[in-house]
Amino acid sequence: MVENQEKESILVDSYKCGNCGAYAKYKPGTTSLHCDYCGSETLLEAEVVSDIEELDFESYRFEEECFDHESTKVVHCHHCDAQSTFEEKQKSMVCPYCGTAILEADVHYERLIKPAYIQPFGVAETDVQLQMGKWIKKLWFAPNKLAKQAAYTNQLKGVFIPYWTYDANTYTDYKGQRGDTYTVTVGSGKNRRTETRTRWRYVSGRVSRFFDDVMVPASRLIPENILGKLENWNKNAYIKFDNRYLAGMLTEKYSLTFTDGFEQAKTKMDAVIQGDIRRDIGGDHQRISSSHTEFQDIKFKLVLLPLFMSSYSFNNKLYHFYVNGCTGKIHGDRPYSKWKIFFAVLLGIIAIAGLVYLFMTME
Repeated sequence: MVENQEKESILVDSYKCGNCGAYAKYKPGTTSLHCDYCGSETLLEAEVVSDIEELDFESYRFEEECFDHESTKVVHCHHCDAQSTFEEKQKSMVCPYCGTAILEADVHYERLIKPAYIQPFGVAETDVQLQMGKWIKKLWFAPNKLAKQAAYTNQLKGVFIPYWTYDANTYTDYKGQRGDTYTVTVGSGKNRRTETRTRWRYVSGRVSRFFDDVMVPASRLIPENILGKLENWNKNAYIKFDNRYLAGMLTEKYSLTFTDGFEQAKTKMDAVIQGDIRRDIGGDHQRISSSHTEFQDIKFKLVLLPLFMSSYSFNNKLYHFYVNGCTGKIHGDRPYSKWKIFFAVLLGIIAIAGLVYLFMTME
């Protein structure tokens, strides 16, 4: 009991401003805690990890107790059903998925697996807001009022998204066919012509490949196709997990187990392996009739990656922006102006009609 009280005291002190003693929050784009009361910042030790430690998949597969767990504060948004975690000192927050206010009454505690590594935000919130404004202005066929209303209702929030990463050695035996094209001359006289044909022969073989850090998002709230458009994470910028980077931030709760995550990772690996098989078969065409892959030396880890999110309402409809917290790359939903599209089509028709008329008069 005394040991737990000492740990809690150390944890509370680690979030205190060194100048005034108030609660300090992590400031995206830095490796510091920022105090809103006096403006001072406390530098966090953030040494980039050069030797990443991976967990053995088979050892942890049936031994849940092997994991380093911690009691985590989880909030549930009753409007959109999102479940996220946030730091103990926070009393209220706004759900970044739908903008609904979430109070402490919506909080419960869960025993969750502790992430191994975290990647701090590489871009500041002010820079993201500036880039979002420029991005909105460049959208074709966007309503004129969009930029103004999006800026007014902006709820930009830094979020850490959980990812499982997997390493594996793969060995794949396959059977298939190799097709080589050749040409023949057929017919005679006016019907004489050259045809391209394919000569097929049965083949079999084995390909191998090592996969490093195949990434699978452990949260299902953000569609994977959207995360795929944002993914360009700097895998060399991991630091050891430190709770202080979550101070004042939202952390998405993982909803995918590491075993289910590996099934998704295998699908990603298989797409690459199929390409390896086709290259190994060679020729001009390939047919793969069967393949079987063995996965060996499987390693994995849980990491938190930075993402900015924003939601705004336009004409009573909710739209979302997502920004890679490392690169600043933006992807988001946007409305379209029916009038702009109508006039663009009308101008196109007029232009085509003008060209046709000009062509006819020239004849």
